[in-house]
Amino acid sequence: MCPAFKTAKYLFVLCVVSVIITAAVPQRVSALEMSSKRDCVMCHIMWLDEFRTDKETLVEWQPGNVLMKDTQGVVSSEQICYSCHDGYVKDSRDIVWKFNRHPVFVKPSENVTVPPELPLSVKGEIYCGTCHSAHGKGAAPHGDPTGRTAVYRERNVDSSLCEMCHRRQADYKTSNGHPLHTTALKLPEKLYMAGAKRATEKDKVICQSCHRVHGALGERILLISNKNSELCMICHVDQKNVVDTKHDLRITLPREKNIKKQPVSESGPCGACHTPHNAAGGKLWARPLKKDAPAAPQLCLSCHGEKTPYKIKRTGKYTHPVNVPPLRGGQPEWLPLFAEDGTKDPKGRVQCFTCHNVHTWDPNSPLNKGGKDVEGDALNSFLRVSNFSSNLCVKCHTDKKPVITSDHNLTVTAPEEKNAQGFKASVSGPCSACHVPHNAVEKHLWAKNLPGGKDFVSRLCAACHNKEGAAKKKLIGDNYHPVNVTLANLNITPPPLPLYDSAGNKTVSGRLVCLTCHEPHTWAPNKPVIKNYAYKNMEGDATNSFLRKKNAPSSDLCKTCHVDKAFVDGTDHDLNVTAPDAKNLLGQTVKESGECGACHLVHNSPNKIKLWARTYGEIVPGEDVIDSLCTSCHSKGNPGEKRIPLIATHPDDKLINNIMRSDKNAIDYAPIYDRKTAELTHVGNISCATCHNAHQWSPLVREKGSGGNVEGNATNSFLRNVSYNNICIDCHGLDALFRYKYFHDPLERVETSPPGYNIVK
Repeated sequence: MCPAFKTAKYLFVLCVVSVIITAAVPQRVSALEMSSKRDCVMCHIMWLDEFRTDKETLVEWQPGNVLMKDTQGVVSSEQICYSCHDGYVKDSRDIVWKFNRHPVFVKPSENVTVPPELPLSVKGEIYCGTCHSAHGKGAAPHGDPTGRTAVYRERNVDSSLCEMCHRRQADYKTSNGHPLHTTALKLPEKLYMAGAKRATEKDKVICQSCHRVHGALGERILLISNKNSELCMICHVDQKNVVDTKHDLRITLPREKNIKKQPVSESGPCGACHTPHNAAGGKLWARPLKKDAPAAPQLCLSCHGEKTPYKIKRTGKYTHPVNVPPLRGGQPEWLPLFAEDGTKDPKGRVQCFTCHNVHTWDPNSPLNKGGKDVEGDALNSFLRVSNFSSNLCVKCHTDKKPVITSDHNLTVTAPEEKNAQGFKASVSGPCSACHVPHNAVEKHLWAKNLPGGKDFVSRLCAACHNKEGAAKKKLIGDNYHPVNVTLANLNITPPPLPLYDSAGNKTVSGRLVCLTCHEPHTWAPNKPVIKNYAYKNMEGDATNSFLRKKNAPSSDLCKTCHVDKAFVDGTDHDLNVTAPDAKNLLGQTVKESGECGACHLVHNSPNKIKLWARTYGEIVPGEDVIDSLCTSCHSKGNPGEKRIPLIATHPDDKLINNIMRSDKNAIDYAPIYDRKTAELTHVGNISCATCHNAHQWSPLVREKGSGGNVEGNATNSFLRNVSYNNICIDCHGLDALFRYKYFHDPLERVETSPPGYNIVK
């Protein structure tokens, strides 16, 4: 039927009805027009005698109204509202009784406080007249911006009428509810198409952004059904990626209920963890939280905690710290920080969701949902950033980033090596070859099984540097620099190098361990990042090799602790000056080993005594083993062959007691060494090192050498002390001056060389 024909038909019917009414009741119409109550009788039909008949009204009339106290008639009944709002007229009235609406004829719950100006029925129940009245305040045309209306008892600006009763929900901060009156999130047009009411300000969230008092399609008068979180996802678009992932509890924990006893099938994927009103804590959390504990970590631990009943991923005893300030007090690059209640805060702390985006399984592909039985790796696992190349780790641990271009990047040097969780380095990334954020083997998030013995830190290193490990070609050998020692016992001032306690934590009063000298994340101290990394195992030297300080060409690292030995720099005993091409037992030149490494080996020394880096010299009768260290150079065919003394020993039957001269800081210090072990003792024979300090050119000048091959005399030449105040005087008196000066000259030393004197050949 065409619209014009329909209109004509309706006009015809209207004319006929008008004629009938005019003809039938001309006197009553006249009376009605004259009555001041003519507008009221549309509802209050009993007010005019002209309307009274002997017939009963369709709505039962009672002298005392069942709804409103001290009133008569039918006007406050639901039926009288329905007589107009029956949906016959296609406007806003057509939805009043359709679908779901605000509960009526029920008593207010304990979460609702109804003010006196919004009356209840005589039974104390909510009814239509609680919110509506034809005599509403400030009757105004439809759409009045101030919220005045002819049918509301009070103004309803931005759902203010709702908030009069639902005060707890309106005070969302104290009741842990969905934020109201905020414009932080853009409200899509799709929301209004679903029936949301627009607020006075764009994107402003009000009660009627989600709820519809009449004509609601969802339960709890929600705009639409939310059993699958459809309503939540209209606004929270980025979070919809959680559907069908492991964090969709319909897949992983289908029988689980939230704090409101709603199963996942009822609450939907969002409602399993969040609830819009009266949540357990921040983030609208819908799961139990412990009291007197920071809320943010508990959001995740309510499922992933050690004491939860779920057989899902847990964090373990050793896990990444949470609720802690970021490193160096700053914000990590591109990663959010959070307050203890879980809200974002640029000055906040590191929480679980600093690294994890709990709604997206794969940061590079939101369409990748993983799956219930899919094991995550460094590419996904709800990480904010893919960690394949440790991109996530180095956002905070920026000082560890150089490891990526070093031999300690096992994705390059040992890609098949697995950590304790069974992940290959090629899968877990450079950092996770040694560290894992959760369920680590030991402290420091260690990701490899530790060998027994030794101190804790040495065990960390030995996890790879062992005969079967990834670094089996780089072992420390049987003779190496002492570790797990206290420097105070060695009269060494704590250096500007880290010391560690038994748990592997840095402490000023700690012990010297591998990490004291080595920084395992940086190949070269002066070049943190290697450009054009060759992607192979590089052979190191004293300028790199993960040292905290370079140790070539000068002994910068060694002298940090061994301060008094640093005066060897630039002297004749610095092979950079006198024998740059000479090699130690490992085949290293002084450029490769450093000047200290020319004589001492920190690792893999074939010799135990003093970790000697050269072949021991021949020990002739009357010599101590300590002398063999000197003759390893001062002998034919070796760097010191031009400085071989004619005679080098003291009579071996003359034991010396040096108790009075055993102060290392005194000018007359004269050490005595055990003949077989080379350990310091107080009674024994004079050896080379009793009179000579191989690390200092002059006893009176504590400074480095000039850098040239200098001819010495009786006042320097690495002598330990001066001739007028030395241990020789104790036995020889003033004659000691000559004996000390001409000790190596058999003709000048004494008139006749007694038996037992040996001339070194």
